[in-house]
Amino acid sequence: MSSRLSLALSLLTILMFLADETPAAAQRETFSLSPSVSAMPGEQETAKPIVVADLVEQLRTANVEKRRQIIQQLSDSEQDIVPALVNAMDDPDPLVKSGVAEVLGNLTDAAVPAIPALIEMIDDGRRAIVPGSSYSGLYSPSQRFIIPPVPALASVPGSATVQERRFPSTPPSNPENLLRITAIAALGKIGLPARTLATPPLTQALQDPDPWVKLNATWALSEIGASVPLLSHWLEALQHPDPTLRRNAASIFQDSRSLLPKVLGAEADSSTTAELLMALKDEDFTVRDAATQALELLGTGALSGLVQGLKAPEPLVRLQAAKLVGNLGGAAQSAVPDLLLLLEDTGRYVPPPVNRYGLYVPLAIRPLRLSLPGSESYPPAPDNPEQLVRVNAAIALGKLGDRSAIAALSLALEDNNPWMQLATSWALLRLGQIQGLPVVGRLVLHPDSSIQEEALFQLQGYGSQATPYLLPYYAARLDSADDNIRNNAIIRIGKFGPAALNLVPKLRSFLVSNQKDSPGYAATILGEIARDTATAWLNGHLSDNQRLQAIAEFTPVLSIMQAPNARFNREPVERVRYALTTLRGVTP
Repeated sequence: MSSRLSLALSLLTILMFLADETPAAAQRETFSLSPSVSAMPGEQETAKPIVVADLVEQLRTANVEKRRQIIQQLSDSEQDIVPALVNAMDDPDPLVKSGVAEVLGNLTDAAVPAIPALIEMIDDGRRAIVPGSSYSGLYSPSQRFIIPPVPALASVPGSATVQERRFPSTPPSNPENLLRITAIAALGKIGLPARTLATPPLTQALQDPDPWVKLNATWALSEIGASVPLLSHWLEALQHPDPTLRRNAASIFQDSRSLLPKVLGAEADSSTTAELLMALKDEDFTVRDAATQALELLGTGALSGLVQGLKAPEPLVRLQAAKLVGNLGGAAQSAVPDLLLLLEDTGRYVPPPVNRYGLYVPLAIRPLRLSLPGSESYPPAPDNPEQLVRVNAAIALGKLGDRSAIAALSLALEDNNPWMQLATSWALLRLGQIQGLPVVGRLVLHPDSSIQEEALFQLQGYGSQATPYLLPYYAARLDSADDNIRNNAIIRIGKFGPAALNLVPKLRSFLVSNQKDSPGYAATILGEIARDTATAWLNGHLSDNQRLQAIAEFTPVLSIMQAPNARFNREPVERVRYALTTLRGVTP
């Protein structure tokens, strides 16, 4: 308690000192930063005023970390500090000029008055080499960290309405700290208001010998909505010898706020697909992902090129081309003959365990899959963690829906690779064929847990025909020492109704066990099985032998549930009691 009191007194002392402090340069322009939380009506705002000139002055000597803090502080201001920043653009110091230009870019369309100064800065060939800091060893200019925008605070009743600031996509890096790149990026962030004045100088920058200048100019021209051909410049960067430049080119395209996809839609031609297929061979997964995204956006316009990609010498290109063709669905019927040939393709892509940026790349990221009511009768396509070309070909054939592929897929079902078996059985199921059921049914016992999970999920597409394979799987897990595995198996068994009658004795044993949560789960599931069994009898779907078996099995269940010291929920008890009454006294 005393420590909290001391802390409170210390904070009060600091606040009183700040309240009494007078700015050292009172004659300079001061601006008030809005508080992080808008004041409610009647409350007094106590934001500490900032002196723009003081902060700009500190940019002359600030190290990397301090510089970043100053730029952030100025960028977060909601007051009109643009006039003071425009005046600061006349400063000859490159550290000042670069920092102020970055702030102006962060202010986006509020910085329209600074457009002429930023355009003039495009001709500045200097660098802003910033002093290091204790944290500079952790900073790499080649790495790009895209921070999602913070939405503007909603206006509070009675307070002034604050215009929501525009959040552009993140520009490419500036690894050599060139002033002209900083100016280009700032103009791109300002956006459409810079279109008229900035289009000519930015277009000229596309001819700059520095590839980073060209890439930033490409990005900026797309952001300001300039009617200038840009696709060839982006594709050139995507295939540049510098891997960092290629990665940046890919990143600015993948940014969800980027306007570069608009350029793709406006300028793509017959050669675009071939250039994007070249990018699919890149060692960097970010570049490959950007090329894949671009090809997906081209849709059927890329089909002829993708068909050629199915014949590429590189397994990775064939792998990705097959996936992209499959995603086109029925519109890609012309690719069926080439996909059939790939069913015997032994190629695969083996990704490096570590990429050149030192980031570990997982071999497969398996999404959480759920069965939704009213969804398709078959589950989503299986994964391809081993990156086999023929697996993607099989999946693509299933998506295309061409029944002429049934014979070849049935033959491919005999492949000894479990992922190929899963892919071909899934494709056949999409085509209305169930010959893959025994194969998938055996895979639920595979030692690889990921294959087990995939097989279990796929079996849902076979409906009740999969019961002979699923029940033994879950029955075996009732003996697991893992509470989660055991209880999950109990819950799953409840979905099989009368088909699970042979497991009632085992479930009944859990009613008197001390295993964590199992008695309660078992009671609930026994109630569901009893209810479904009685319903099946009433509907004429249960044999007399099964009825007698059910009576014999559920009679001791009810005795346990109704024992004097039993503490089971009322609902499962009532379900078992009703089921026994129905099974004993009603004939279908």
